[in-house]
Amino acid sequence: MNLLEKTYDIVVLGGGTAGTAAAIAAARRGSRVLLVEEGNCLGGVSTAGGVNEWYASLEGLGNIFDHVRDEVARFGAKHGRFFNGEYLKIAWQQMAQQAGVEILFHTTLERVEADHGLVRSAGLLSCSRKISARAGFFIDATGEGDLAAMAGAEFQKGDPEQGRTLHMTLTFLLYDTGKPVVPYLPDGLMEIRNDDELPGLNAANVTPDGRVYCNMTKVTGRDATDPFSLSAAEAEARVQLARIVHYLQKTRFPNHMLASSGARIGIREGRRILGDYVLREDDVLDPAGREFEDGITVATCQIDFHSLTKPGHEGWRQKIVPYNIPLRSLIPTSLKNVLVAGKCISGDQVAHSSYRMTPTCCSMGQAAGTAMAMARESGHTEIRRLDPAGLRRQLAADGIELDPQKHRAFAPEAPEDGPGREARA
Repeated sequence: MNLLEKTYDIVVLGGGTAGTAAAIAAARRGSRVLLVEEGNCLGGVSTAGGVNEWYASLEGLGNIFDHVRDEVARFGAKHGRFFNGEYLKIAWQQMAQQAGVEILFHTTLERVEADHGLVRSAGLLSCSRKISARAGFFIDATGEGDLAAMAGAEFQKGDPEQGRTLHMTLTFLLYDTGKPVVPYLPDGLMEIRNDDELPGLNAANVTPDGRVYCNMTKVTGRDATDPFSLSAAEAEARVQLARIVHYLQKTRFPNHMLASSGARIGIREGRRILGDYVLREDDVLDPAGREFEDGITVATCQIDFHSLTKPGHEGWRQKIVPYNIPLRSLIPTSLKNVLVAGKCISGDQVAHSSYRMTPTCCSMGQAAGTAMAMARESGHTEIRRLDPAGLRRQLAADGIELDPQKHRAFAPEAPEDGPGREARA
């Protein structure tokens, strides 16, 4: 098999929200950027994953998020924090192409060539072709930190006692047929008799465009970084989906049928790459709103820690004061020219339950792409040589509000003081 060799300034792995924002930010500054995505669209969990909800405050996150948010609204496809993901696919692709990003769909990271902490190339596989993508800088926005881990970065996964991760969810949409339907449950599947027997959240949201957005499945005890465990999670989620749809047709939505489900299960937590700074529970719970000199965005979402073992809505949810995410949490400790962006940044499991939200990940991505482009422009070969103060000035100019006190806390279902740490089990 012939090896195709390509050279770029920056290679971004993962075309989800964080990765696409990173690629756009870097390309806008004139960098030659390759964006690598396993699926057939950009936007990740918000599009292919079917999670059609932005779960954080939506202001002050940068001009990239502002644009896609407003573009979806111009389509008439934004309803508060809910949206139609099909239009979001279009918005992300248009924005990336207009910035000059080269997009490679249907492509998997196969190997990483690294030397003394410097990643030299990403080995890719697509359409039975092997590609070597060389670059001076790399951004890992794979969600599970695949590139960083393959390059030798240390990582954490799950809770410190047993390694249990937050659960996975396959979301789905219902549509109104205009007449009663006959509920059907395949042989061998257990019938759900009441709300208390629902496996996940009881979240069926009717949007103004007539769809019902359902975030209701809950798969625990699986590992998103293990291929067999991930496949088992997908299968289990689809069984739950069939049971839940049957129950909803018998109760709340007698005229509705299944319209679609996510093309892949939503993964809340995989690897958390160990960085120069580990965001911790104490940072998130700081009543003053934790600030850092190298803060590159602000997280606003409540602690959203679902029980690691119990079904349903059990867990720890608590309102927090908005806080900074430092650039150091995006820098893997053992790597020199790699940044991570999105839910795989450096933090403990509790902090992760707050900063993993899509709007926050978008702002992280914009910061990562801007940082890499500025490092290249300055002639650096290592990201730690970049001046954080200069980066912060640029991010502020690009619409990222870096002062936590100017952000609004997002806590739609959390009291000021949640049930506490014991609810995590």
